[in-house]
Amino acid sequence: MNRVMKRAIVSILLVVLGTVCYAQMAKFQALYVYNFAKNIGWAAEDNNRDLVITVIGDNDLVGELSGLAKTKKVGNRTVVVKEAATVNALPKSDIICLGEAKSGQIGTLVANQSGNKTLIVSGKKGQCASGAGISFFADGSKLNFEISEKNIKERGLNVLKKLLDLGVQVD
Repeated sequence: MNRVMKRAIVSILLVVLGTVCYAQMAKFQALYVYNFAKNIGWAAEDNNRDLVITVIGDNDLVGELSGLAKTKKVGNRTVVVKEAATVNALPKSDIICLGEAKSGQIGTLVANQSGNKTLIVSGKKGQCASGAGISFFADGSKLNFEISEKNIKERGLNVLKKLLDLGVQVD
């Protein structure tokens, strides 16, 4: 096998491995988002309606969350997953997940959600400084998250201490 062919094979393997790792990352993010939902103090009047999670710019996360929503609830609430292309004209949502590819829209998202009791979760590190309640980041090969209690409380939500303790607090 010549050098060009070996390089091509290695390149293809790296792309396949990267795709598999990204798909696994989406699975872990979905599990985290589901657990975030369980550890937020939602208003008592919300217990009689669906918990709506809207995802912007991350098809893999939509797929993973939709799979979880088929079998899991948050308390008595059925989980409904929706998808949006941009931060404009979003459906009423309890949680909005902004994919890393759309992270440049965080300022508009935060402004548009002003006054709404919505947990904003970003797929990019450092987004709590721009108003997200939680933002994911990779710590080596491990998924982790930053959490801003201040931003979550400003949205009229409460966060349980055990969730604060699991993330990297940035307030």
